[in-house]
Amino acid sequence: MADAVAAITGTLQAIQDNLLARALAFRDEHTVEITSMDEFRKFFTSSDPDSPGIHGGFALVHWAGGVAEEEALQQELKVTVRCIPKDPVLRGGPGTCLLTGKPAEGSVVFAKSY
Repeated sequence: MADAVAAITGTLQAIQDNLLARALAFRDEHTVEITSMDEFRKFFTSSDPDSPGIHGGFALVHWAGGVAEEEALQQELKVTVRCIPKDPVLRGGPGTCLLTGKPAEGSVVFAKSY
């Protein structure tokens, strides 16, 4: 019984490590850095008319828009800002907002909610 209890901690940690690795790999495989509105629209517009809702992924873009701009994108493409990355590599440095052209402090992640 003592051996089983001792092994559980290692097994649970291995499961957690595997789940985290899979989640990070999925995120990395489905994240695209986008720098123009044409690319943004293309990324979030399905090329398959039979599956118009299943496409895209995570778009990492410089963003300096406000609520009105985000709502306009939500109406047009059904996308919203999903998060502001804490990871400095994903957040990036200053840039230009792809929608407004204003200076942006860093990038945000846009995605569709299914």
